[in-house]
Amino acid sequence: MSSPRPSPTPDDNAVADGLAALRPLQLLSVAIGMGALMITATRILVDPEPVPPSWLAVGIVLASVVAATGVIVVFGYSVPSLPTGLPRENAARTSLHYFGSTTVLRSAVAEMPVLVAFAASFVVTPHSWLPLLVALPVSAALFWWHAWPSPRAAAAVEKGLEAEGAESFLSETLGFRAE
Repeated sequence: MSSPRPSPTPDDNAVADGLAALRPLQLLSVAIGMGALMITATRILVDPEPVPPSWLAVGIVLASVVAATGVIVVFGYSVPSLPTGLPRENAARTSLHYFGSTTVLRSAVAEMPVLVAFAASFVVTPHSWLPLLVALPVSAALFWWHAWPSPRAAAAVEKGLEAEGAESFLSETLGFRAE
């Protein structure tokens, strides 16, 4: 015999709503981020012999790391500010839209060094997949720090959304902060 379940409290509903908004973004981010891992594994399986890479290939990969980091920092959190007086539902929905689109942008850009290393592994001689082992951990770090839907990323997007004084309700919508 099981005991009856207590009825959900408003806090339980807020957490469930936050997870309902957050979970699709997390799944999409993982799907984008997994591409880097699959590309690296495929490249290693195609040519399992590690050949020392050229300095040109390593330089190209390092330049792509710097470029990806710069693009994420400069453009990855850029959103227009919300107009003041926007109703709460509209502000929350608009904020979630901008957070989702910037999350996809940051995820894709974080994967860029792996894509560049993959191309360089075939184009630059000697054809070595070792630059992928430089790009993959850096891309993973960029992804984890900038692209994963987290309270830190939400706060950074909120800063832009609330630049003119309007409240975005983004962290509340995502369940990162109690309402």
